[in-house]
Amino acid sequence: MLSIAWRTLRRQPGVLLGAFLMIAIGSSLINAFAVIQHSATHAEAPVERYSAVPVVAGGAPGLFTPDAVKRVRSLPAVHEVVPELTFIAIVLDGQGQPVLSPARIAQFGHASASARLTPFALREGRWPIGHDEVVLDRELAEAAGVSLGRQVPVLVAGASRTYRLAGIAEPGASRGRLPYQRALFFTDERAVELAGRGAGRVDALGIFVDAGSDPAAVTAEVRSSLNRTIQGDAPGPAGLPTLRVAAGADRGELEGSLPNDRATGQTMSMLTAIVALMAITVISGALITSIRRRARQLALLRAIGSTPRQIRSLCHTEALILTLVGGVAGGVLGLGVAELLVIVLRSREIFNPAFRVIYSVQPTVLALLVTVLAGQAAAWLTARAALRIRPAEALTDSTAVAERTGRSTFKIVAGVLALAGAGTVQVLGMAGLMPPALRGVYGVLASGLVMIGIGFVGSWVVYGLTYVSRAPVTALSSVSGYLAAANVRFQHRRYAGVVAPLAVGVAIAGWALSSLPLYTLSTTEEAVERISADYILRTPLLRDAYIGLGEEARQAVSGIPGVTATAGLWNAWAQATPVRAGSGKGIQDIAATYATVTTGAAGHLLDLQVQRGELSAEGVAVGAAYARQRGISLGDRVEVRITGASAPVVLPVTAVFGRDKGGQEGLVLPSGALSGHVAMPAYNQILVRAGSAAGPRLHGVAGPSGLVKVESTDEFRRQYVAERTADTPNIGVFAVVLVGGFLLLAAVGALVLGAADRAGEFHSFRQINAAPRQITMMVVWEMVLTVVPAWLLGVAATAWMAFLMAGGNIAAAVKAMPVGTLAVFGLIGLTTAVAGCLLASRTAMRSLNRFEMI
Repeated sequence: MLSIAWRTLRRQPGVLLGAFLMIAIGSSLINAFAVIQHSATHAEAPVERYSAVPVVAGGAPGLFTPDAVKRVRSLPAVHEVVPELTFIAIVLDGQGQPVLSPARIAQFGHASASARLTPFALREGRWPIGHDEVVLDRELAEAAGVSLGRQVPVLVAGASRTYRLAGIAEPGASRGRLPYQRALFFTDERAVELAGRGAGRVDALGIFVDAGSDPAAVTAEVRSSLNRTIQGDAPGPAGLPTLRVAAGADRGELEGSLPNDRATGQTMSMLTAIVALMAITVISGALITSIRRRARQLALLRAIGSTPRQIRSLCHTEALILTLVGGVAGGVLGLGVAELLVIVLRSREIFNPAFRVIYSVQPTVLALLVTVLAGQAAAWLTARAALRIRPAEALTDSTAVAERTGRSTFKIVAGVLALAGAGTVQVLGMAGLMPPALRGVYGVLASGLVMIGIGFVGSWVVYGLTYVSRAPVTALSSVSGYLAAANVRFQHRRYAGVVAPLAVGVAIAGWALSSLPLYTLSTTEEAVERISADYILRTPLLRDAYIGLGEEARQAVSGIPGVTATAGLWNAWAQATPVRAGSGKGIQDIAATYATVTTGAAGHLLDLQVQRGELSAEGVAVGAAYARQRGISLGDRVEVRITGASAPVVLPVTAVFGRDKGGQEGLVLPSGALSGHVAMPAYNQILVRAGSAAGPRLHGVAGPSGLVKVESTDEFRRQYVAERTADTPNIGVFAVVLVGGFLLLAAVGALVLGAADRAGEFHSFRQINAAPRQITMMVVWEMVLTVVPAWLLGVAATAWMAFLMAGGNIAAAVKAMPVGTLAVFGLIGLTTAVAGCLLASRTAMRSLNRFEMI
């Protein structure tokens, strides 16, 4: 059967090459994204600042209390513990502008005592001894153009102060420069004030072990001991623990100088699943097209006595040959694609500059396995279709696979329902209304439903649009247009394997491009509608953390004439459970909610749609959806856990509010109630109630650095949309659009190569006196009647998803539609298909015996 399958494939090289091309591209995409996902999951940040200490404990800012430090110092094999504070400190020039872009390279302030953990050694001057002194690393001092004794402006938590340069530090010659961060060292007392953690808390612990001790064993002991100091912790849903203790190469993750690519690995996991689904569509389409084009051959085998089992075996063997060869070629190609993608993603700052591809056999084997399994599933489906041809029909050339009306109706209805379900899943996911178990994978579900829906209705859309366009096409080209319309209508199911990848490529790319602005608009409106302030002070998000605004900045704003109320806000993951008999079981298994922690007059500056009670400095406000999920009522006492808390806090529920995003932002907590239990980080935002006359003074507090922004609500809305669009890790959008382009080219390539096997068909047309030009125009019209309906189906699916994601707002949906990109997709697909098929058909016609034509 293997030799028969191979000889059968060789007789139609165009179909063979087309199927091979689509399978290789599909397999390469699976392999490329699986390799990148594997690399992101196993990524290791370079060890720079902590290179001088064997074990480091870190996590949330201010995680470690003095008691935690004592616990670690008392452990056996621990020789010394050096506490460290790390906070964003940005050196400014004489005009108040950053000397180095904080978005490009991290700048951290530290206490001078923690310099022992780093490779830095003092090269000039001395360590700081006064509150107004600082030590810079050499590269930072050179960028600022300052020398010893000169004044250096430094911005910390929104406040700028000037320090005298007391010394210059530099890594040892054996270590070399630190490419991803710059360092500033203050006196220990000044660092405590600037970091503002409170209650003696520190950010990290550098742990020196006794000689001969195993750092890995010490790491486990330290982790166990420190876990007992954060009994009130509520870990977030990202899968990263609040407390991390690392040794060896893992220490680099705790430095915070680069974005965490392991978190990006979780996004890549979902993206890899979407890409795999799309690639399976390509692979299945290739095999369906290949076997359906040879339906007459299979029927003839039935006519000469082949059993159904032999036909199925032949189809499965052909699929195995194609998927193994194409899968291996795609696996090799995928490694190169992965390298190119990483280069592009690094250049777009989606991955950090240190990200590298980590090769492994596992992703390549997985890609090959998925390719082979998809091929076998497609072979089973097409073999069933081929077996429906009666042997007698093969002898009369009547080999179109008929489909019962009931089956056709079922496919159309199922396809429409799948597309409707995709939109519903996407809307629920964006609104935060999906069940917790599905919140991380709703994109995969929506993508899968889009592909299923298009797969069901694709060929029938081609049939319907060809039927509608038959008259105008015939009017434009009476012979060629008529023949093309008849061909496409009669053989519409033969084209299904090509139409589906075309439409899926357009639909998924369009969906990804339209979902980003719509999601950004949705989150912006949700953020703005919770605010009733006149002004908002905020800082940008850098490397997964805000630069932040300190309490000093809030107090300075409060002292401005005309300012009547201020509130500082910061966010953390939290959980709440009612304190009553039988309640709270399994609370640690419940997904956390995003809590807002407030300082100041939050009740006057937040519009939460309070339904019952009122915001209070003595209790917690709970979102209505979150309250329903947890069984919490107004007046209950609840146990609150929050990221990094040393112990849970029991508070009364003083308000229930409506704007909690389906329970995803379900708690508002007063900072005073958490005092002593958790560190107080810098504010993400400061809300201000003031008249317009206070505006210039607010801008004066913000300074000229551009890192502290003062905005009205309308300005905040406009800027927030732009920044969220720019800052959103759009790896998914970029990758899905890229994959959509691959699908488009793969499907067009299959159309082109399939045309090369039509010499016999063209010969028949020549025998009935069809001119070469008429045959050529027929091929052109066939491409138009195949590619355009597939493109329109993809555009329609995109419009449907955009309409639902926009909440029925037609204007927003139209604005979000990537019309230009989709038009380019369609134009490239149609142009490539027409040009390629013209070349292939002319080559096929030249191979005919001219004397036989006469």
